Amino acid sequence: MSLGPKPGEFRGILILEKLEKMFRRPETRMDAQRILSKVSAQAQAYAKQLVVSGPTNDGATAKECGLTIVQLEAAMSELEAVLFKTKEPK
Repeated sequence: MSLGPKPGEFRGILILEKLEKMFRRPETRMDAQRILSKVSAQAQAYAKQLVVSGPTNDGATAKECGLTIVQLEAAMSELEAVLFKTKEPK
């Protein structure tokens, strides 16, 4: 029995931490809102699921979001691309 993160959980943790950090800071909150309004509906569904339920394995997350694993992977990649290229103020 493995106690480590299941596929998708580690990525979900990183994405959720970045979202929380951006929403917590007044100087990046509007950037986060703008980013989330411009990503695909699938990426928005994934972000919402992360905030509501926290990171879970890919299968459970895909089911919760009404996505296939392939669509979930694309949503994760899309969020990572836009969130992690955003510069944070010092």
